[in-house]
Amino acid sequence: MTRTARLTLLALAFSLGAASSLLAGDGVQQFDPALAPRVERLRAELARQGKGYQVGVNPAMQYSLDQLCGFRPSLRQADYLDHAEGGARQPRRTDYPAHLPATFTGWFSAVKDQGACGSCWAFATIGNLEAAALKASGAPQGQVNADGSITTCRDLTVLSEQQVLSCNPDGYGCDGGFYEFGMLEPANLSKGTGYYPGAVPATAFPYVASRVACSFSATTAYTPVSQWGFVGNGTEIPSVFAIKAAIYTWGSLSAGVFADEYFQAYTGGVFTGSNNTAAPNHAILLVGWDDAKGAWLLKNSWNAQWGIDGFMWIQYGANAVGTSPAWVLPQ
Repeated sequence: MTRTARLTLLALAFSLGAASSLLAGDGVQQFDPALAPRVERLRAELARQGKGYQVGVNPAMQYSLDQLCGFRPSLRQADYLDHAEGGARQPRRTDYPAHLPATFTGWFSAVKDQGACGSCWAFATIGNLEAAALKASGAPQGQVNADGSITTCRDLTVLSEQQVLSCNPDGYGCDGGFYEFGMLEPANLSKGTGYYPGAVPATAFPYVASRVACSFSATTAYTPVSQWGFVGNGTEIPSVFAIKAAIYTWGSLSAGVFADEYFQAYTGGVFTGSNNTAAPNHAILLVGWDDAKGAWLLKNSWNAQWGIDGFMWIQYGANAVGTSPAWVLPQ
């Protein structure tokens, strides 16, 4: 079934006052009937505000924002300034391109589902490493198709968010955290417990949306992080050009955004913002842009049935998008 047909099915369910449903994989996922009037309220508010993006029932709406949004910049590791531009582990770059295309789509793996756990920071860590590994392998870039759908890059190695969630050295869990590239750098192994030769495959430690005990085979393969760094100082939103240049150079960026119920209910169009002064609470990936839309292509971790195949077009500067952007390189 096409995405247009799915949205038509949802609209029919709303008009009949029935429990809303959404086709997902080979079955039908049922949602609380109370979500239908909630969506209608949001649509009415957006109409009053003159907003042109669409909202609807999607898998993320079955959870609270507190369950979904676990990006905590206040929990940055103590050495984060070493990874800022000009820091001890990242000399200031001078080789970014001077001119950039009007549209660009980088590298990104398949969309995943973090479930009822504020582990977005772990998905932003692993999703960026997966994307960097795809780029390094020579995989084709992702694609925005003529019908607006998104085609991800081919699978290479699907890595484990559960390792990052359960085994990190900083005490991060479902109640929040920050990017954890450092725990996957072999150079940090001497620091002790919580540091590893790299990320393990998802099959070695499958995701269960909870910080269970850290346990996986010591003989598993690893995908190491060789280097990572922030675009800018690691705390602010760099310029649009700086973010574009970094996506163009590295292929994707981990970044923060402020997610509220409008963001949560998004199903299409260009998200133009609902609160552009709020602090970021959710970690995502920025994987491309389109100047005609004036928007970033954002990859989320709320199921491929959220947004546009799991992605969003979000206006430059909307909802603190692009806070603390970071790139990573595999070894």
